[in-house]
Parts: sequence; structure tokens; C-alpha cells
Amino acid sequence: MIRTLALKEVLDQISSPKFVFLFAVSTVLIVFSLYTGSSAYVGARTEYRATESLSRSEIENRKSYFELSQFGVKVARPPAPLSALAVGVGSALGRSARVRPETQPEIAPPPLAETPVLAVLGELDFDGVARVFLSLFVLLLTYNAVAGEKEAGTLKVVLSNPVPRAQFLLGKALGLFGILVAATLVPALLGLLVMKVGFRIELGAGGWLRLLTIAGGCGLYLLAIFALGLLVSTLTSRSSVAFLVLLLVWVAFVEVIPKASPMIAGQVRPAPTYASLQSDRDRAQAQFQQELFKVMNGIFALAPPSSGGTDAEQQARQHLVDSLMTRGRDSLNAELQVKMAKLDESYRNKQDAMTRLALTLSRLSPAAAMSHAIEVMGGTDFEVHRRWRDDLLAYRSQLEAFLRSKGVQLGGFRIAITTRSSTTGGRTSNQTVRIGGPGTEDTRLDLSSLPRFAPRPESFGAALGRATPDLVIMALWAAAGLLLAFGMFMKYDVR
Repeated sequence: MIRTLALKEVLDQISSPKFVFLFAVSTVLIVFSLYTGSSAYVGARTEYRATESLSRSEIENRKSYFELSQFGVKVARPPAPLSALAVGVGSALGRSARVRPETQPEIAPPPLAETPVLAVLGELDFDGVARVFLSLFVLLLTYNAVAGEKEAGTLKVVLSNPVPRAQFLLGKALGLFGILVAATLVPALLGLLVMKVGFRIELGAGGWLRLLTIAGGCGLYLLAIFALGLLVSTLTSRSSVAFLVLLLVWVAFVEVIPKASPMIAGQVRPAPTYASLQSDRDRAQAQFQQELFKVMNGIFALAPPSSGGTDAEQQARQHLVDSLMTRGRDSLNAELQVKMAKLDESYRNKQDAMTRLALTLSRLSPAAAMSHAIEVMGGTDFEVHRRWRDDLLAYRSQLEAFLRSKGVQLGGFRIAITTRSSTTGGRTSNQTVRIGGPGTEDTRLDLSSLPRFAPRPESFGAALGRATPDLVIMALWAAAGLLLAFGMFMKYDVR
């Protein structure tokens, strides 16, 4: 019985203009989104390789380790292959950064800054197609599943025969969902063919597992919206009312809840902006400079420069100045680094707390849960920003250790005092104070031990663990909607 009902529903839908329309539009949107996403990924991959080559050339042309410390090392962020499906935060993050010792990494402007029109109009990726357009297609298939049958009078006729209500609704649901799968699966396979053959995007074993998880997440999301459509159709007696209710719920799920969540989180757990963090860092740096000059004045008062004395006495005085300056500088620099670390940690903790709250609130919507799951498995979610930032700071520490091993005194000054005297018309003395950074006379650098920037990849298991809550949320929405729909249909008035 169930098979017969499902087959009848499939044949009815296939022969209708609605299915032709849905299939055609789904094909265009899915294939086009995967085409543009694949093209963007290939462009990002080419840019990554060019940046890596340019960075190696820059490093090899440095004349001294001190020059290397001044200009730093330019590193690049490798794009995720599955960013072709979900852009996520990728367009809002810089693809390269310059890392210098004891300074914040200078991240290049993101692609979104280069094309600000995308910030207004948005980008069309597979995630957006599934979240917006495919969910609307589900509503078009389900809003009149029960209410439309009642309005046409066919529901009363069918149920007047010995057809159990549960079997009737189950057969109808299977037929409708089968049509939905057929209208989306074939275009998705065509889009994957474009990725694999047209753009030669290679996926390892972990990549294919991620891709299957993304497909499962999309299926759960569409099933949740499908269950909601059946439920509303069993709660109303007119298809027009069912469609209006579903449209309002769809707007809340797709637009209102995801966009209101960060606003609410910002009010509940406010976080400082990056501009305020930079302002605090500049104040700490200015205070460091003031304290350093106080130390310099104290050193000059303790060991004032003199035009007299032998060369040995001048060298002893220079050695004393260097020793005192290095000791004072290192002490102040250690305090500065501790203060900077506290500022950065406070900023990160507050930003992370606000982000976690926003994600938690947004998960009230299955649309937001699906987007987060796809971005996690595609490697373009919010965690990418955290890893990119932490990887840059970790590489900065490695670079500092390398430069110190080569004798570079980071953040320091050398006070060199030279005196000259003349006896023309009386004894006079001229003294010159030179303040400069330490340097070397190297013309050829040993870069064999220079650390290479190596971003930490996230394993499939770790990504799946972070996406599991979103997959469970969508499964719960689907199960609750189906159970309630069947429960309400058992009491549905067919008259």
C-alpha cells in the first residue's frame, strides 16, 4: 500500500509543470554555484602559490639577519578545497600576512575589502543555494500536501476506502521527498563533475568523507523543512493559509534568527573591537618608550660621557652603558610583552565568548545549523579565523627564536658614545651620541634552519565532532516535525 501511494505521488509530481520548473531552477542554481565556487578556489590557490614563491625570493635577497627581522616574513593561508561549496568566513579573512618579531602580524586586506559590493549583495555558494532556494522549493512541494488534497476533495475519497491514515501520509511523504531528492541530487552530481573534471579539484580520502557529511547535512536540513511543511499542512484546512504560515516561519528561520543572534550576543556579552585593541597596544608601546628614555637618562647620569680618559677607560664606560642599557631594556621589554599578551588574551576571550553565544542562539534555526555544519566540514567556519590567528602568533615565536639564535637583539638599542677633543683657542670637546639597532655584516644568510609557516590542518574526526551538534539539531527538527505531522493527521478533519 505504501509503495503504491508513494509511486502514485511520484508520477503525479513528475507529470506536473511544478516539477519541471523546480528541476530546471535547481540545476541552474546548483551547477552555477559550484562553478563559481570552484573558480574562486582555483584563483585563491594560484594566489597562494604566487605569495609563497614571492616570500621565498624576498627572504633569499635579505643581506643580514637584522634586515630579516625588520622586514619579517610574508606567509600565506592555503585555501580549503571545499570552500568551493561554502565560502564561510574565507572572503572576510586576509589570505596572507607579514610576520615580524615582537609585533602584531600584519594581515593583508581580505577579498571582501577589495570587492565591497560583495558585502552588500553577498556571494552565491552552494550553502546559500541550499539554505534559501532549495528550502523554498520544499515549501512549494509540501504546503498543499494535505490541505490541498482536502480542498480538492480527494482526501475524503481516499480515506473512505480501507486506507490507514498513517500509511497514506507515509506514502505521500516518501513520494514527495523522493521527488525532492531527484530534483537536487542530479544537479549536485553535475556540479561535482564540474569541480572534478572542469577545475581538477583534488580531494583526498578525508575530503570525500567531508563531502559526504556535507551532503548528509543538506539532506537533514531539507528533511527538517519538509517535516515542517507537512506539519503546517496538517494544521490548516486551506493551502493558501498553509503557504502563508510556512513563508513566515521560513523568513524567521533563514533571515531573522541568524541575523538577530549576533546582535543579541553583542548586547549580552559585548566584546571590544580590533581598533580598540590596537589603541590599547599603542598606549602600552608609548609607555614603554617613555620608560625606556627614563632608563637612558638614568644611565647617562650614572655614567656621563667624558672627553678625557684613556681608550681603556672609554671602552669600560661603553661596556657599562651597554650592560645597563641591555638590562633595563630587557626588563621593560618583558613587562611590555606580558602586558601585550594580557591585552590580546582579553580581546580573544571576549570575542570568542560573544561568537559562541551567537552560534548557540542561531542554532534555534535549522538553516543556521546547516550553514555552520557545512562550513565546519568545508573548513571555512569561524574556527578558521582562530586557527589563522594562533598559527601566525606561533610562527612569530618561532621566527623570534631563530633570529635570537643568529645574534639579533630584538627590540633593543645600542648606545654608542664617541668623543673628540681639540685644543684650538682653548680646550673644547665635541661628543656624539648614536642610537641605533643591532646589525650584522652578513652578506649571505644561513636559512637552512629558518622555520617555515605550517598551518595546522583539522582532521576529519575533529571537524565531524564540531559539526555533530548541528547535525543532531537538524535531525531533532526533522523527527519532531514528522512525529507531530503524523499525530495531527490522525485527528485531521477531512470534511
